[in-house]
Amino acid sequence: MKRHRPRSLRSALTRDMIIMQVLVVLAFTAAAAVPIINLVSEGQGLDAGVIREIAAAVEPATEGELMVQITPELGRIVDQYPNFWFYAADSEGQSVRFGSVPEHVDLMAENLTRVTVANISDIGSPETPMAIIRQHDSAVGRLWIITAGGPTIGLGTVLFALSRPPFLIFIILLTAATFLAIPLFVGRQLRGVDELAAEANTVGVDQRGVRLSMDRVPTELHPMVRAVNEALQRLDSGMAQQQRFMADAAHELRTPIAILQTRLELLADTDESRRLLLDVARLSSMADQLLDLQRMDLSLVSFQTVNLVELASNVTADLAPLAIAAGDEIIFEAEGDKIEILGDQMALSRALANLIQNAIAHGGKNTEITIRVCSDGRVEVGDTGPGIDPAHREDIFEPFHRVAPLQHGAGLGLSLVRDIVQRHNGRVVARQNEGGGALFEILLPLARADN
Repeated sequence: MKRHRPRSLRSALTRDMIIMQVLVVLAFTAAAAVPIINLVSEGQGLDAGVIREIAAAVEPATEGELMVQITPELGRIVDQYPNFWFYAADSEGQSVRFGSVPEHVDLMAENLTRVTVANISDIGSPETPMAIIRQHDSAVGRLWIITAGGPTIGLGTVLFALSRPPFLIFIILLTAATFLAIPLFVGRQLRGVDELAAEANTVGVDQRGVRLSMDRVPTELHPMVRAVNEALQRLDSGMAQQQRFMADAAHELRTPIAILQTRLELLADTDESRRLLLDVARLSSMADQLLDLQRMDLSLVSFQTVNLVELASNVTADLAPLAIAAGDEIIFEAEGDKIEILGDQMALSRALANLIQNAIAHGGKNTEITIRVCSDGRVEVGDTGPGIDPAHREDIFEPFHRVAPLQHGAGLGLSLVRDIVQRHNGRVVARQNEGGGALFEILLPLARADN
């Protein structure tokens, strides 16, 4: 199947309009040639270009008289037109003639220098009844020339006239204006499309409800814009339905999870019961994170000033019994007493709790887990366990991704952590701990002093 190469509408419109403009100019020139020929022929019928050749052939002779020195070009005219004749005179009254000059011309000789341009009819023989009078500079000065029987007006004459510098300069200027103006006009007409593209770039998961405007878009694109808006509406409806399902499912899970946790706490204190308690705690945290995401999606959360040190300290204290029960050591450090950010305290607490529970679950026995709050808004959760293969450090934040096929868990915890952190304009990364093991860093922007 042949694949079509992408085409630029701007380039295609510009190219087609330039080609059309060139064709119009050429068609106009061709169409104008015929009326010009007819108009000139009705007035004179003769090609005035022969005047130039006659003037070039007239030279001074002895005693101030004039003589004709046939040039190659004038010779071709004489050979081609047997009835060709001319009479030339200067301002001093000197004259020269060539061919069968009619007697009527002698009657005009005295007043010839008073004429600038003239077309004469019914002069000479019936074969050459028309003559023209023109002025032209030559080697002997200004000449007044009467001629007839030579080349007549034709397409070649018009093309010669069109090839003269004034007309060529006009064509060049028109072409330059075409190449400069048409791209400008096309770009101006398509400016609405560029604005539409910029508007479309604002559409995202966090910007639902945005619809593309048709105010400055050409009417030919309105059906496409409407189709895109309808598709966005269907996507918004589908995502809203999916979120409602997730929220309902998470809410319904909270009661059986709480019952299960209560029953596990009544069991004898064994390694297996402690592990089950940890798994249930992770499951409860996951359900709570799903509800937090739903609250933020529905804009039910207004970010408040949160002290990261206090938040991390409370989460560490809540999970310390789980870590100790799993045989791990948990340490909390902070680079100050008050490090503030803007955020949702409940969602951030659950995201941090998820990372700590992840370290307890995957760090192995006798693991040292360190929670550190830095003055630049970073929260670190590190352990001395086996760590994470560098090849998996980006993939582990994808939904349902698990490093090992038989690893327990649904693969949603770190994805939920990433979503919560991103909604706080932050990011979470996985690194290698200095002492070996895994290190997760949550980087959050600090609150401004005026907040």
